[in-house]
Amino acid sequence: MQYFGEIQTKYEEVFLTQSYMYFKKDEDENISAKDLKNLIKTKDDRKKNIIGTVFIYNPVVTPIGFDSNKFLLEQDFKDFDELIELKCEGYITVFKQAMKDSCKGKIVEIKNLFNLIEGHVDSSTLLSKFNEDLEKYNSFQNTEFDRDIMYLDATNIIPNGKFVFFCWGDKIKEKEFPYINDYAKLIYENTLKLGKKVAYVYKKEKTEQGAIEYLQFSNPMQNHKYKNSITNAIKKAFEEFPPTPTPYE
Repeated sequence: MQYFGEIQTKYEEVFLTQSYMYFKKDEDENISAKDLKNLIKTKDDRKKNIIGTVFIYNPVVTPIGFDSNKFLLEQDFKDFDELIELKCEGYITVFKQAMKDSCKGKIVEIKNLFNLIEGHVDSSTLLSKFNEDLEKYNSFQNTEFDRDIMYLDATNIIPNGKFVFFCWGDKIKEKEFPYINDYAKLIYENTLKLGKKVAYVYKKEKTEQGAIEYLQFSNPMQNHKYKNSITNAIKKAFEEFPPTPTPYE
């Protein structure tokens, strides 16, 4: 599997504005960023080649040839606003293992609730900024982060492919950050309305209905205690195709 994406920068921050996993037809196949670009060029190309979409909370990615432990702007990175190859690490390796058989020769698009590349997005300061921005999203008021670079257009988004796998974790808290909750809920509900096959993994004791109600779709990188259980549940979800909602204990 190869992973590609486009990184943009603004106000000393870096954002992943689009990204795609390409599952090779065989082990010897290698494609370039230009090849991938051609596979997603037109609406028809995307319909033919993108098999599904994964939603995560926010990206933690590094271009090939750069140091994952250093901030990208402190390295000699120049390829902003271009589709480039990224490292397969962290949560990407989990998706790689789970989807390699069912998605062979196809593309899976990854979309982020927040495009900010940041390993520690949990700070309440940052989440408060996201929440305030989303309250203003549909108005003409200025937002802290650039609307187009940072957020998805939740009202009009149409995920690509046959399936949509929600994997944005258990961070969404309606009482604390109501506008983040509304934003995620709108994306989830619109996906159902579009008739997509929806899947996710959830904690068995919280029940599937509870997971849906609170938009808690577990991600192994956010939950270290249950990391292995969640990783195995994601693999199990993709044993069938399209994937199915799967519990873990």
